Amino acid sequence: MNDVIEAGYNDNLPQLADDSLIRIAREAEARIDAVVKIKQIALKVTNARDWTDQNGNPYLQVSGAEKVGGVFNISWRIGEPIYDEEPDGNFTYTYMGRFSIPGREIEVTGSRSSKDPFFKKYEWINGVRTEKPIAAIDKRDVKMAAMTNLLGNGITRLLGIRNLTWDDLEKYAGIKKEDVAKVEYKKNDNKSPVQQPQKKTVKDNEPATEPQIKAVYALLGKLGVTDDFAKHEKVSRIIGMPAPEVITSLSLLKKGQASTVIETLTKEGSSENNLGQKDRPCRAVDRFAVVGL
Repeated sequence: MNDVIEAGYNDNLPQLADDSLIRIAREAEARIDAVVKIKQIALKVTNARDWTDQNGNPYLQVSGAEKVGGVFNISWRIGEPIYDEEPDGNFTYTYMGRFSIPGREIEVTGSRSSKDPFFKKYEWINGVRTEKPIAAIDKRDVKMAAMTNLLGNGITRLLGIRNLTWDDLEKYAGIKKEDVAKVEYKKNDNKSPVQQPQKKTVKDNEPATEPQIKAVYALLGKLGVTDDFAKHEKVSRIIGMPAPEVITSLSLLKKGQASTVIETLTKEGSSENNLGQKDRPCRAVDRFAVVGL
């Protein structure tokens, strides 16, 4: 009975169609192999600093996106950001860009909103953690995060390597989840931090000066920390903020805190210089045209 069914099937299937199916299957298999190889190469050029753990998922930062883009000769052009403000004061920045490699080009958007818990700011009033008004959110932070979102989306979509997992990172790059800086969002539980702030002088509690903030940014850049999330997370750990809380803007630093951050980053930079330039993130090359920042 089976022989009859098989013979009937073959009689009704033209030889040309049969050959086409075989060719399609082979091409599909070749594409799968190519995606795996691309994923392997793309992840291999990154290190733990190029990723953040956002609510349990790996998130590619700007430094990592630039490395991957350089390896695959990806170029992109990005337009001016679109700013949209809602009646309640919340706002969104959206970037649109075109990413291309020889033979392929895609259009991608990247946006971030002030509604994102990452950007919310809080203050402690009588031991209660209270959310500040929307006006306290630094618009530049939201704008830069939208750019980060765009670059990550564009490069991973163009290469077909979206929705990466921690298993992917460990398998192809040797990067483990515990090696990556962690950023978590949690609801306001109105509980005071476990770690109590140290006593500081009146001068230490004054707002950090502009030269201090610039020095912090410069030192972070020298250490290869180029993504906003990573910058804030690193500074937050240095000044003793309890994880997973993260400072929303470096302009909120006090003089004493800024001095501590500068001293710590300077020492870390000196240690890295003694070890050489290994694993330093690549700089964006001239062919990448980015506007609107």
